[in-house]
Amino acid sequence: MSDNLNLGSEHCSRLVREHDEDRWLAAQYAPPPERRRLIALYAFQCELRRIPGAVSEPPLGEIRLQWWREALQDIRDGKSARGNPVVEEIAVCGIANTEYESLIDKVIDAAARPFYGEEFSTIDDLADWLEQADGTIDELAVIIIGGDTSLAETARQAGVAFSLAREGAGLAPNLKDEIHPKARSIWDEIKPGLKNIDAKITPAIIHLALTSAYLGKSGTPFPIYKRMRLFTAMALGWL
Repeated sequence: MSDNLNLGSEHCSRLVREHDEDRWLAAQYAPPPERRRLIALYAFQCELRRIPGAVSEPPLGEIRLQWWREALQDIRDGKSARGNPVVEEIAVCGIANTEYESLIDKVIDAAARPFYGEEFSTIDDLADWLEQADGTIDELAVIIIGGDTSLAETARQAGVAFSLAREGAGLAPNLKDEIHPKARSIWDEIKPGLKNIDAKITPAIIHLALTSAYLGKSGTPFPIYKRMRLFTAMALGWL
């Protein structure tokens, strides 16, 4: 493996650890090839999430999203990876493959909404957006390391509960009284489908085990609790 590829992998790992520690911790339980694919996917998500804070007006954000669309299409067309470490990792790990294109496009499309400062009018509006923006990432995570479609769909729904619990109040303060009840309802319904998971696939979803902790009184679990909870979920094979 070349030094450049090692640097790309390290860059993505640092990026995810800084911006999404929960998924980073979960991915550490995967064997190196699968871990690298998960981290590349999550780094892509982190890059999209950083765009709203880096642009001053919506058209500039849309230009950046178009850059990502074209960068991924370049990979599919066999062109170079544009010298961006995250794009390079996406290319190496096969994240841009045609089989994932429709799901990746959903994530990119959803990333445009924050540019416009549009308030979420209802709890279902927020949940629907999170399903597209975040739940689809969890769906992809299962698929890219070999999970089946049924589990991937379950992970997508569970991802909505996780995202609502973890960051819903920040996204929609006007809905704060409805967020936890909605997240708990989704989680209680979906959780039974997240048992007896193949150990190879579990690292793609064990961060979802933290949903209950984010729904607790403290809101944000202590770092040591996160690590213990993820270890237990991985050891038992259910969330």
